[in-house]
Amino acid sequence: MANRREFMRTLSGMAALSITTDVSQLGRMRFLRMTTTVPDTSPHDRLQPDWYRRKIVEVQEKMKERKLNALLLLDATNIIYTVGYFHLSTERPLATLIPDSGDPVMFIPGLETDQVKTWWVKDYEAYFDFPGPVNRVRWIFERVAKRGFDRARIGVEEPRPSRLHQMNLGAPKAKVVLAGDIVEDLRLVKDEDEIRIMRRAMKYADFKVQAGREFVQRNGSVSEDEILKVTADAVADRMSKELNDVVGVGIEPPFGGLVPFGKRSAFPHAVPSKDRLKTGDALILSFGAQVGGYNVECERSFCVGKPNDYAKRLFDAMLAAHDAGVENMKEGAVAEEVDQKSGPDSQGRV
Repeated sequence: MANRREFMRTLSGMAALSITTDVSQLGRMRFLRMTTTVPDTSPHDRLQPDWYRRKIVEVQEKMKERKLNALLLLDATNIIYTVGYFHLSTERPLATLIPDSGDPVMFIPGLETDQVKTWWVKDYEAYFDFPGPVNRVRWIFERVAKRGFDRARIGVEEPRPSRLHQMNLGAPKAKVVLAGDIVEDLRLVKDEDEIRIMRRAMKYADFKVQAGREFVQRNGSVSEDEILKVTADAVADRMSKELNDVVGVGIEPPFGGLVPFGKRSAFPHAVPSKDRLKTGDALILSFGAQVGGYNVECERSFCVGKPNDYAKRLFDAMLAAHDAGVENMKEGAVAEEVDQKSGPDSQGRV
């Protein structure tokens, strides 16, 4: 696909689509011919165990700065980030204990027992099921206490009051300390391994926009649901074929994107409607793609047919704001200040 400016700067400032009157049947939508290439030749599409071992050491160094003896994680995203254990988060609590030295420990529902054995963290304890005779967060903290942390300083992510109560019941002599920002701050800065995975995800996000664009060009007066379905089918098929380490080809409901058009294109997070696309409509194609747990988004603005002068002015204002943001997005820049420089001035001009 062309770069952003080339992609959008067509037809005097607007990315434009022409539509036909031929609307294909839904059953034919998945057959798309795409030419986007993914040059990354790495055999892995997710981070490997050695990466997570190094990440645990980083976390432990931050823990020492806080004088923490242990860090207990219950948030699924933080668990995936630190130990790489991908799982479906349900009502059953699943936790990772990171001690101040040594390997982490998993506390899991019994349903996870077979799956956890396939990953690098070998020390785990499992409870039968939820809810069980004892609150499962309390159960986890009882096990943490029995591992020598009964009087320790244990860092946790910010809990709701009822969960904090159960933590204190499970380890009544321990000091529970809010420390979720340790992992959250580490997640803000990506290393080269993470960026490589994100670049691969970026190709699939771009692919979804291209799939939506070509579908509209070929099929004309389509609905938002139809655009969403064809792009979801296209990327799911491609990812399933190309990825070596598939960590869930997930398509969020309704079909994994935002594709509003007409007046609804002004809604930042518009839910799909049954409206049909027509000439003159503004169209937003906004999609994300996730590879190895890292999600990357691609969004493009289009006009169906030739844009009028007012639409061109709006598009040019949007593009100017984008360019100002790119120009000011430099190492050490404050995000709020970048946003302010990209927005309208006191006269409402970008």
